[in-house]
Amino acid sequence: MRESIKIKTDDYNFKFRVSGLIIRNNKLLLVDMDDSGFLCLPGGYVELGETTEEAVKRELVEEIGKDVIVKKYLGVVENYFINKFGRKMHEISFYYLMDFKHLNIEESNFTLIENDKGHNIKLDFKWINLDELDKFDIRPNFLKELLKNKKIEFNHFIFNELNSKKNI
Repeated sequence: MRESIKIKTDDYNFKFRVSGLIIRNNKLLLVDMDDSGFLCLPGGYVELGETTEEAVKRELVEEIGKDVIVKKYLGVVENYFINKFGRKMHEISFYYLMDFKHLNIEESNFTLIENDKGHNIKLDFKWINLDELDKFDIRPNFLKELLKNKKIEFNHFIFNELNSKKNI
């Protein structure tokens, strides 16, 4: 088993992660992990020795339970924020446009339990219409604005919620 790329210090948590956007019929697949109260993209940590493309495929198969393909690299985001436990976070995340390998997948909400290295995580997946994103708490916060404007290619962004500076 490879190690996930993450670091904890007294001041910060760092994580190197990947996220997959699956958009079908103007709906985006989002997930609520362990009843967090907010939605995010499926994805997870990159592991040592793994490319980001390998990581996003592995993470989506682990979380969704279906074979996926990478359609396009979208960009990288450096994100600084406070997590739900009050910890300062420094995250570098690569984003990919994805799809299911078999295109006859039904677009209905579903729940799965993922066994993530011995820890069970409840995953409630929801298909959200892109025109209704404002009705939901979606994290990271910048994602909603990008998707509302139908801008899914973004190259490189830096979002720093810790000092309220936004670099685009």
